Amino acid sequence: MRDRGARLCGGILLAAAGATTLIHRAVYSVHRGGPATVAEFALGLATFLLAASGVLLLLHGRRLLARPATAQDRRGSSPQQDLRARLLDPITPAGRAYDTRRGAALMKTRHRAAAATACADRRHRRGPQRRGD
Repeated sequence: MRDRGARLCGGILLAAAGATTLIHRAVYSVHRGGPATVAEFALGLATFLLAASGVLLLLHGRRLLARPATAQDRRGSSPQQDLRARLLDPITPAGRAYDTRRGAALMKTRHRAAAATACADRRHRRGPQRRGD
């Protein structure tokens, strides 16, 4: 257990949630006959937030506070290479976004147009090619 500090902070937050629960109970007993007050609402909300944060820190520790790695960081490729790979890879409908024939046909048409444009741009940048080279 390397991240004792984060887990200790979670325990402290849970203890604070318990203390605000006791204060909330005291405020409730004073205003028992009337409608709920703003103090009761604020204490209830604070109790919930402290308890939820404490439990999350206890369970996940330092990983909860770490910055997640983006997909580009994991692959190590540039955004332009990423886009080119997405355009040239075959497409399969994901989820129910293209669950009709018209939607699937439209998706494939857009993909083919984008792939053709990418190929034409690549040929244009290379310049004219001679046969036999």
